[in-house]
Amino acid sequence: MTRPQTKAQPLGIVRSLPIDVYHADRSAISNSGLNDMRRSPAHFHALHLDPNRPPPEDKRSHVDGNLMHCAALEPGEFASRYKVGPINDKRLVEWKDWAKAVRKQLGYGVTLITPEQRDVAMAQAASIRALPDVAALMSDGQAEVSAYWIDPVTGVRCRCRPDWRSPTGKRGRLSILLDLKGYGDVSAREFAVQVARMSYARQAAMYSIGYEAASGYPVVGFCFIAVEERYPFAAAAYMLPEEWLELGRREYRELLDLYAKCLATNTWPRLQDGIQLLQMPAWVAREAERV
Repeated sequence: MTRPQTKAQPLGIVRSLPIDVYHADRSAISNSGLNDMRRSPAHFHALHLDPNRPPPEDKRSHVDGNLMHCAALEPGEFASRYKVGPINDKRLVEWKDWAKAVRKQLGYGVTLITPEQRDVAMAQAASIRALPDVAALMSDGQAEVSAYWIDPVTGVRCRCRPDWRSPTGKRGRLSILLDLKGYGDVSAREFAVQVARMSYARQAAMYSIGYEAASGYPVVGFCFIAVEERYPFAAAAYMLPEEWLELGRREYRELLDLYAKCLATNTWPRLQDGIQLLQMPAWVAREAERV
C-alpha cells in the first residue's frame, strides 16, 4: 500500500490548515515524530516513512480528543464538523440507518458522534473555561495554528501546531501557548507523572522554540490545560519550572540531532541488536534496599 505525499507547507505561520493535511506532512518533523524517535529510529521510519505502513487507526480516544479541542477552542465550528446521532449505541440498526442517510446527504465531510460524546465534550469545554486565568488567555488569540521552521543547527524542517496562541505584551507581540490534554486524573501529583512519562517538557520546548522561529513573536509562557475524561470532568492548568523546561530543551536537541543524522544517512537503527542487562527503576531499587 502506497500513500501520496502531501505538499510541503511554506515556512512560517500557516492558518486554516486542515488537521489531516498537517498530520500527513512528512516533509517536517513534529513532536509526535520525536516521540517515535525516542523509541528508536526504526520505529520512526516504520510509522512515518515506510510506504507500506498500514493506515492509522481512528481510535475512539482520538475522536474524543478532537471533540474536546473543538468544543473548547472552536465552539463555533462544532456543528459544521460533527453530526450528533439519535442514540448512543452505534451497533444498533437505528444508528446504522441514520448514519447511512447522513452519509448519503452530507458525504464524509463531517464526523458522526453520539449524544454522549457531545455531552462529554461540552462538559469538558465548560470546565476548562471555568478556570479564570485560562478563560482570560482564551478570550483573545487563535486556535490550531500550524508553524513551520528550519532548525538552525541541523537544517531540517520542523513543525508544530499549538492548540491555542494567546497574544500578550505591547501590541500582542509576545505569545503564550496553550496545550489541552485529556487525562484520567488531573491532580498535580498525577499529572506530573504524565508530564515525565510523555516528555511533555520536550513538547513545551519544541513548541516554544518553533512557534517563535516561525512567527517572530517571542514565546513567554507555555501552559498545559488538563481535563478529566470522565465525570466530573475536573480541569487544571499547569506551567513547568525552568529546570524541567531545560531538560525538555536538552531532549529536543538530542532527538532532533539524531533525526537529522538518520535522515542524512538514510539509516534507521533498531532499538537493540544484542541482549541487554535491564536496569531496575529507581523506585524498585529503593524497595530492594529496604529488604
